[in-house]
Amino acid sequence: MTTEMFLKIILALILGGALGMERQYHDKPAGFATNCLICLGAMLFTVLSEIMGLAGGDPGRIAAQIVTGVGFIGAGSILRDGNKISGLTTAASVWLVAAIGMAVGYGEFIWACACTAAILIVHLVLRRTLVWVEKMRHYDTFYVVCTPHWSVVEKITKQIEKQNIQILKSQVSKQDNLFRVCIVAAFTAHEFQNVTKDLLEIPEVQSLYQ
Repeated sequence: MTTEMFLKIILALILGGALGMERQYHDKPAGFATNCLICLGAMLFTVLSEIMGLAGGDPGRIAAQIVTGVGFIGAGSILRDGNKISGLTTAASVWLVAAIGMAVGYGEFIWACACTAAILIVHLVLRRTLVWVEKMRHYDTFYVVCTPHWSVVEKITKQIEKQNIQILKSQVSKQDNLFRVCIVAAFTAHEFQNVTKDLLEIPEVQSLYQ
């Protein structure tokens, strides 16, 4: 094994591991081991593509499939719960880890290190700006399941407006002998916590979820 090949293997593990540790720390689906293997695999496939090119084959045949093939791994981390979708950031990270592995495979070590640093900045530094975003009002949808009486729906609406939350739209449907009230409103994270507490204290309210 040449020094360059050894360097590529170690660097792929280090860079993939650095991003994987951040994902593991935040309890995301694709953690340390997954990111290490993806980065190492992308690097190896890229090296094999170069070898294929030197042998007279198409050097882009294997490398091109990494971009699409790794998407199947990333898709496995995307979860849907009602109208909420989670795991998109992890899926994008998996895609980028593969790109970093390819950069290492091609010997573009500076690009690989710079992009790893950039991804960590996005995950660790810019994540903190979400604290400010949560203080801003934004439109969101939440659902309240209650007993099938219109007086209860009116009580729910009044309780929400009592928190100075602006209701944009509300819709009521009946399922399993219960009312399912869909509410679109503008609120901050703190206001939503308060209104959730108040609504769940109403005896006729069965559950509340986003």
